[in-house]
Amino acid sequence: MRFASLGSGSRGNGTVISHHDTHVLLDCGFGYRDAVTRLARLGLEPDALAAIVVTHEHSDHWGGVAALASKHDLPVYASRGTWIEVRGHNLSHAVEMRGAFQVGDISVQPVTVPHDAREPVQCVFESDGQRLGVLSDLGSVSQAVVAAFKELDALSVEFNHDREMLWAGPYPEFLKTRVGGDYGHLNNGQAAQLVQAVQDPRLHTVVACHVSETNNTPELVRDALDQALNGSTIERIVASQADGLDWMNVGQQ
Repeated sequence: MRFASLGSGSRGNGTVISHHDTHVLLDCGFGYRDAVTRLARLGLEPDALAAIVVTHEHSDHWGGVAALASKHDLPVYASRGTWIEVRGHNLSHAVEMRGAFQVGDISVQPVTVPHDAREPVQCVFESDGQRLGVLSDLGSVSQAVVAAFKELDALSVEFNHDREMLWAGPYPEFLKTRVGGDYGHLNNGQAAQLVQAVQDPRLHTVVACHVSETNNTPELVRDALDQALNGSTIERIVASQADGLDWMNVGQQ
């Protein structure tokens, strides 16, 4: 199993998880043409996708889903709460997630997370014993999240903001409170603590995703990752908004 990012940040998110001929797109916050271009960069055509899985209704995750799914007749999986929020999109293959499900060679385990959406989830993907966790939007770390995201081979987790930069930055007060709150986004310190909590001998890759272009820097993220991983040999990478992340193997080769 392998994974790649179309792009990661407040202007759009999308992650592709692949095993054999099964390609699952997690979220699509990019317009149709942009999404197709970003998929092509990874060597994929939209028709190669088996499904789109949506974590929640915010536009940087949902914005391009309806167009992509409609043009290519793709099934879309989302929670009941997400479907309620995006009502009006008459997709022919809309599926309500109710616990774990299978898409081709890949099993998907939705995990409820604290975020300011109707019924937000993040996901653990598994195939042939290889496990990938993707945690892109949550404001705090619950015991249930830690338990669900253990025993991973690879983890993509948001290092959204540096707390000091957020509060000293240009956002209006209400947005600072929202981003920094328990239902907003993880700061570098919270994300580092989460990485420490789920780290075990099988984890070999950690990707920092959803890094704010206004309230964080790649250098601060790398410092936080280095502190969290504390000299281990675990590979650490920062995904970008513009370029995303090229293909990474979930299992060690």
